[in-house]
Amino acid sequence: MSVTRRQDIIAQIERAEALYKANLYGPLQPLMDSIQELIVFLDEDHYTDYARYYRLYMLYVGAFEIVNMEVLQSYVVALENIREAKASDYEHVCSYYTLCDEALYEKALMLYPYNETLHLHYALKLQHDKRYSEAILVVKYVLECYPALTEARLLLWDIESEQLEHLCESAEEANAEELLQLASNTHNVKVLKGVLLDERLDQKSQDLARIHVALWENKSSENKNLWITEWRHLELADTTRMLLADYAKSFMMYDMVSQILGAPSKPEFPEEDYTSFEDYKTYMHALAHSGWQLAQHQYELIGNSAYYYSKNKKTIEICVERGLALNPKNPLLLVLKAKSFFFNQNYNETGQAYHEAFRNGLRMSEYLFYLLEVNSRIESWQGILDIVVQFHRRQTPTLKTLFFQARALVKLGRLDEAHEVINEALTEFPLPQHSYAPWLYNLRMIIHKHNQNYTAFFEDMYSEINYYQIGDSDYCSTMNMCIEALIEMGDYKEAHKYAIYNYEQEQLAPELYTVFQWICFYDFLAKPDDLPAVTENDLIDNPTTFLEHRNNGFIYWMLGDFIAGSEALKLAAEQATNKAYYLKLALSCADENFDDITPTLALNEYIQNEVPQAKDWKLGFDYARALHSEKRYHESYSAYQQLLQRYPDYSFFQFEKDEYHVLLTVLKEASKGVENIPNYIKYNAMFLSKDQPSAQALLEHLEIANTYSKDDLFLHHNLLEQLSKMEVEFENDELNTLKDIKSELRRAYFV
Repeated sequence: MSVTRRQDIIAQIERAEALYKANLYGPLQPLMDSIQELIVFLDEDHYTDYARYYRLYMLYVGAFEIVNMEVLQSYVVALENIREAKASDYEHVCSYYTLCDEALYEKALMLYPYNETLHLHYALKLQHDKRYSEAILVVKYVLECYPALTEARLLLWDIESEQLEHLCESAEEANAEELLQLASNTHNVKVLKGVLLDERLDQKSQDLARIHVALWENKSSENKNLWITEWRHLELADTTRMLLADYAKSFMMYDMVSQILGAPSKPEFPEEDYTSFEDYKTYMHALAHSGWQLAQHQYELIGNSAYYYSKNKKTIEICVERGLALNPKNPLLLVLKAKSFFFNQNYNETGQAYHEAFRNGLRMSEYLFYLLEVNSRIESWQGILDIVVQFHRRQTPTLKTLFFQARALVKLGRLDEAHEVINEALTEFPLPQHSYAPWLYNLRMIIHKHNQNYTAFFEDMYSEINYYQIGDSDYCSTMNMCIEALIEMGDYKEAHKYAIYNYEQEQLAPELYTVFQWICFYDFLAKPDDLPAVTENDLIDNPTTFLEHRNNGFIYWMLGDFIAGSEALKLAAEQATNKAYYLKLALSCADENFDDITPTLALNEYIQNEVPQAKDWKLGFDYARALHSEKRYHESYSAYQQLLQRYPDYSFFQFEKDEYHVLLTVLKEASKGVENIPNYIKYNAMFLSKDQPSAQALLEHLEIANTYSKDDLFLHHNLLEQLSKMEVEFENDELNTLKDIKSELRRAYFV
């Protein structure tokens, strides 16, 4: 055959493979016919090309044509003849378990005794043929080899359920022990209640049935009490003990597991010596009943009990060592090995052990869940996001994956994305009591606090604490968050209520002790007798974090070092999510220093430049007032004018219109300081707008009249007339002056 023709055939095969992968049946059909005509021209030495065609044709028939089992099996034989048959070829043909000949299964299983796919296909065929006992044996053998294979466990439950139904419907009397075992394995409470009345069962079997019914009908706490008061004193069969141990594990009652199980018996392995399929079935039966998987499972249970309950590292290590000695590829024991490393905070080894477990059959979803925990512990937030992406490509999202994704996004500062994820989780999923729901609410509270959306923050707070008992650690932890939020809201009295509650529960966060002390100091609120006063020893040396700078600021403030306190709070503001609040707090601290107002002015200007969104009436007023006290009248006057223009309503109605009207006073004095006499007179006159102005206001305006309006007799008359009716001690014979003015006015206007 020419090289060109061979290359043409191979090119057509490659084209056909591409069309098959793209699921394009139309152009694939004529191409397959063409290849079928040309394939005979390949030399016999080109086995690999023949194999590609045979394999492609088998797939093509299965996907696009009516299945012809004789043709499929003949192609397997063809692959065998050229020594190119693979396990996947047998898997493909055997997947048609209602059509495939049993002889092909027998051949394939003996060739690949550890291929779980072939064995599961064979079990399905046996189930279809109602050969239940044989099917159960095959699946149990698979589970001996691959204890983490969930598909096999589900199939085993399905076959055993079908066999139990068949026995119950049969006219022949069923074996009581067989009924009990099947009902126990499939959790069929109805049948279990029936066999309880069967007198053929011995006491151990009756105990198994009775205990199994209780496990399914009682609450877990009730069953634990039954174990303590009754069941532990019975002579229980090994099957019953394993049932109780698995039940206790499912409810994380590992203290109970440690009481139920002892060291497992050593398994008895059969020899792998078989020449016929009957010999192979005998081998499968012997392996399934050797106790190999049971021993591994017991080591896993005992090891997990030590990990979650007793915290006994030595027990974990023994279970890992002995369990893996039985089966170095058991993924569940490799998970226990990973947990032992995790227990010792050896995270590199933990990850490697999980990788090994995955390579040996651990489900992808479980593997990714474990990696989430490891990456969370080492704070690899981007790693968590990558894992979640991998999980969501294969599985639908869960509350757990969305929680880990949201927390990683929060830690990376991608709050908008985190908010979307949290909203999806809390609206699209059921939120049972024991779930990630409260943690998701807590994450959203962090986002609301960052955005200063305190209304939403407290709405989520109330949703979160519904999952907790009042006063427990989770409840108080949330209260600690509320203290932080209330501080930033400036609601110190409410923060004091939360803080004193947590303090009495001994749950106040250590970093909030200083905050609590400051609240009591600042607002003169009640302080517990055993809460000590702050000293210089409480200051944190070389502070670097927001909390350290903030607490140092409060301590300096309480100690009366306002300059240091203000500077510490300013440094805290640079790392705070609510920068404006902490800068204003630093300004309030600086205001306490009456001796030197320069730092106050500098900080106020810094705030207005760096966080313009922090500008409000009080900030502007404090700034103008500070300028005024420094006699920087031009700047003060300009600042007050801006305040009036920006906040007219607040400026006019904030103060009483009397001699203590602070805003009018400073405006008047600032006008005088900049020698703006018309405005000085105008603002001074505003003090006279009341029906009964004060004597001080009248005297000040009299001074203005004497200076700037000497010829205005009516003005002088009105001022002196009102003053004469008050208890005012005159110094310059003002009463005689009033008489003279009255006389002059009569002569000039009333004669």
